[in-house]
Amino acid sequence: MFKMLRKIKNIFKKTLKSFTNLREYFYLKKLSDGDYKVSDSVKYYCQFASPELAEDILEKRILAQEDPRWQEFGFETAEEYAFWSWRACGIICLKMIIDTVNNRNEKVKDLLKRGIELGGYVSHDKNGKLIDKGWYYKSLISLAGEHSFKGKIFSHLSVQNICREISNKHFVIASVDPGLIRFDEVESQYKGGHVVLVWGFKWENKRCAGFYLHNPSGKNEKTRRAFVSIEVFRKAFAERGFSAWEAK
Repeated sequence: MFKMLRKIKNIFKKTLKSFTNLREYFYLKKLSDGDYKVSDSVKYYCQFASPELAEDILEKRILAQEDPRWQEFGFETAEEYAFWSWRACGIICLKMIIDTVNNRNEKVKDLLKRGIELGGYVSHDKNGKLIDKGWYYKSLISLAGEHSFKGKIFSHLSVQNICREISNKHFVIASVDPGLIRFDEVESQYKGGHVVLVWGFKWENKRCAGFYLHNPSGKNEKTRRAFVSIEVFRKAFAERGFSAWEAK
C-alpha cells in the first residue's frame, strides 16, 4: 500500500515538474538574446570576514579563528565566529539581498541569531550532540520578511524556474555542490550542502547559457562574483532553493 502511494506521489511530482517546465519554456522562449539581471550592482559578501583568506581556511591551511577580522561579523569570540562562519552561507546570501535592496550593512551575527530563533538552523540536539540541520528555507524567508521581503519555496527548482524568477526581478538562493561551483579539484559525492545567490542569467539561442551568481565561499575573485556556464551549474545544482524579492 505504502509503496503504491509512494509510486503515485512520484508520478505526480514528475508530471507537475514537466508541466511547470513547459509553462516556463513558453514564457522564456520569447526572450531576446542577452543578459537578464535583478540588479547591476548586487553587493557581495564572503562567509569569512577576510575573503582573501577564504582559500586558506577552506583548504584548512589555517583555522577560521585565526581570521584577524572575525570581530567584524559581530561575534563575541573567535571560536563562535569559526563555528558559524563554516555554516553561514544561507545567512550571507540573505544579507547580500537585504543590503543591496535596503542599502544597509546588517551584522552577520544579528541575522544569524534571529535566523536561529526562527528555527532556521539546529546545530546540536538536546544532548549537546552536533547534528547540523539547516538552513531551512521557510525560516530564511521569515527572516527576509522581517526586512520587507517576500519569498517562495520551490518543491522542485529548475533552471527554467530560476530564469523566470530573475526575469521577474526576484533573487534566487539555490542549493549547489560547493566544490563544483568553486572548480575544486576534488568533487563532492552529492549535490547540495551549500547555497549561492543567483541574480542574473545569459540567454542565447532560446536557452539559458549560464548564471551570474555570488558564491559566499568563493576562494578567489573569479569564483566569488562568478558567471557559471549552464553545463557546470547543472552538474552542481541540487534542484532546491527559494526566491526572494522586495515587498511593495
